[in-house]
Amino acid sequence: MGIRYGRIPHGSDEPEWLHVSHVECDGLGGFARLLRQRGATIDQLPTTKSHCRRVIGPLWNLWRNSRTAPPCAKRNDWLRGQEPQSGPPKNVAWHLFSEQETRRLLDTCRNQKITVNSMLLKHLDTAVRTELNLGEALLPWMIPINLRHEKKADDDTTNQVSCVEPLIAPDDSVQAVHQQILRRLADGEHRANFLLMALGKFLSHDWKKLILARSRAQPAGNIGSFSNLGSWDPHKQIDTQDAWLFCPPVVTGQLLSAGCITFQNRLSLMLQAHLDLSGSPDFTKCWMERWVDQTRGF
Repeated sequence: MGIRYGRIPHGSDEPEWLHVSHVECDGLGGFARLLRQRGATIDQLPTTKSHCRRVIGPLWNLWRNSRTAPPCAKRNDWLRGQEPQSGPPKNVAWHLFSEQETRRLLDTCRNQKITVNSMLLKHLDTAVRTELNLGEALLPWMIPINLRHEKKADDDTTNQVSCVEPLIAPDDSVQAVHQQILRRLADGEHRANFLLMALGKFLSHDWKKLILARSRAQPAGNIGSFSNLGSWDPHKQIDTQDAWLFCPPVVTGQLLSAGCITFQNRLSLMLQAHLDLSGSPDFTKCWMERWVDQTRGF
């Protein structure tokens, strides 16, 4: 799977599309690699302190919640994952905010004591419901979580993430989404998911095939992923006037993915719909326009 990035040269409106293997890197690491390849000095990538130091508790909570969670949106079928393609993509939409707009959004979120992440995810959730015929559904989303504090690696760009999966109802407020994400982190859901992934190395090939087959027989799952790479080079020490875009891959079973990054104080948004969705180029354009409008109006 390829993680998609877009470099917008200064004075241009057309991105140069780049891919980094998700086998080698996570989104954070892939972006650091791209910047370092272009001569930028990037310090050791940031670590995050775990919100939960337990081991058994997170696994118990994940198992318990999987059995008691209310019915949520179903995937129509297991869509195949997408391989990176050369040339301009046909199923991607993006938007670049100005520095002034970015600062206003940051100030608004800070004043309301929420994260930009929660605000953007809530508006993204609202933006995609109509075309997917999921207006009243409880939508599950996947949010990657940086685990560099937990997982030591010689190369700081390697894949070192887990995830949480919040469920969003159409009438949830931004504050409710924010509190749910905090609660899932406090419960250690990201640690439980990481531990389950790590256990896979001890399973035989036949067991892995069996688990995957059983999983794929169940249509329920997250509708897509939303990843925020955070703020990079706010003091403009990197000698460039380029802007950057980012979007995680659309993996098997997902309908879309979305990503954002703030580079030199400019927030960018990017959306990618699954190629098998009928009319997906129109979907992504419509979703992006709606997402930007709601974000600006927040």
